[in-house]
Amino acid sequence: MLMQHFIFFYKLHFSGSSSQTRFIQTNRDLLLTVTEEVQLGEDIFYWKFNKRSILLLIGQKITKTTNYKDRVDFFPQNLSLILKNVQLSDSGIYTAEVFREDDITLSTYDVRVEAPVSPVLLSVDSVFNSPESCNFTVSCTTELSPSISRSFTCDRRTCEEASPAPSDPAPSLHLYLSDVSIICNHSNHVSWRKDTKEKQQVCPFGNELILMFDFVFNSMLKTSSVMFLYRYRRSSW
Repeated sequence: MLMQHFIFFYKLHFSGSSSQTRFIQTNRDLLLTVTEEVQLGEDIFYWKFNKRSILLLIGQKITKTTNYKDRVDFFPQNLSLILKNVQLSDSGIYTAEVFREDDITLSTYDVRVEAPVSPVLLSVDSVFNSPESCNFTVSCTTELSPSISRSFTCDRRTCEEASPAPSDPAPSLHLYLSDVSIICNHSNHVSWRKDTKEKQQVCPFGNELILMFDFVFNSMLKTSSVMFLYRYRRSSW
């Protein structure tokens, strides 16, 4: 019997030694589980938040603390817990523990609750065109974070940032170029919003438009040449 208790303690101690990080959006329900199969018997089982009890299980009796009576659902068959409608204040360390002669941690969760990000607006501040290049400045703005701006220079083939990018005052905001678009991205671990503009719309002397102009010009030139040859041959008959 003593050996069985020793093995039980050994398994619990090492199975609960690692912590899992969980990101969740506000107003969602959070499921926390105990992965080990545990035979409690007369042992006391807890779910705790920042070392304070949320729920206590002794035998068949379940006791929820006052602040969590209507906020948690508990499933004694597998000891899992659902915390309903999480808010930013619910961020913290959650532990599942068994008490015998000492507290033994079964599971640990570092829960981080985040609100969804706000929408973003990508705006064009200035554009300077020439036959060979295009310089433009764009800004990325959101309701709850400082705006960021970037300047770019495009020629017929490529676009690049006009100067080294400063460190962003809002780490959740990113402004960058893809092959065909200017992208303003606002994101965190639980949500993502973006606004985009086509480079060709902002910079009309971009590579795509030049290629289109060359194609039209060459087509017109070929058509004119064919018509000239046709008229020349008719006049010589």
